[in-house]
Amino acid sequence: MNRPCMKEEKRDYLLKVGERLFSDYGYKQVSIEDVVEQAGISTGGFYKFFKSKEDFYKIIIEDLEQRGIQEADKIISHFNSSLFQLKALYRFTALGVKQSRILRGILLGDKRYLYPGLEAQLDRRDGLKTHIANIIETIIKKGSAQRIFRTSVFSNPKKMLLAQFNVILYNLDDPHIHELLDDTLKLIERGLKRRIRLRKRPERLDRQKDKLIF
Repeated sequence: MNRPCMKEEKRDYLLKVGERLFSDYGYKQVSIEDVVEQAGISTGGFYKFFKSKEDFYKIIIEDLEQRGIQEADKIISHFNSSLFQLKALYRFTALGVKQSRILRGILLGDKRYLYPGLEAQLDRRDGLKTHIANIIETIIKKGSAQRIFRTSVFSNPKKMLLAQFNVILYNLDDPHIHELLDDTLKLIERGLKRRIRLRKRPERLDRQKDKLIF
């Protein structure tokens, strides 16, 4: 195994090894010894960069969340219509979060990827979970202002949409996940969208982008 030499490279390499191990085995089943053995770095070398296993794991989570936030924002920015922004966010769930067991575990509260107190910490700060909730709230307000959505028929549209979002997360391993995703999006569209309106040019363009991106 080729060992990284530069200080920054060593730190980044440890994080990559840790991400892979935590993803495969969960938080509790991975020790610092497992990480340094896989990385070919001494235990002392590990502690030059990280205070503890908990600190190490937090940094990995923060990196994953930031990547997820950037990707979600990038995908949303491709669309003008609130409806297509919402659809893009849900498709991001299936295509993006599915690739990271750690992120998925954290979003679903899977105990394998948590330690006591972590879930409360994640809820309090502006991580991926909070960011997604904020995106949904922003899209709802925008769609209502544009008279695309009829949110007044729901007691709490944001909570309803977050619940549907979690349905997708819980079923990512289903072999028919794409069919479930399509059905969920149709259900959301028919529930939210005002029926009597002409399709405007930005929405027609979004429909074309949707086919190209996903």
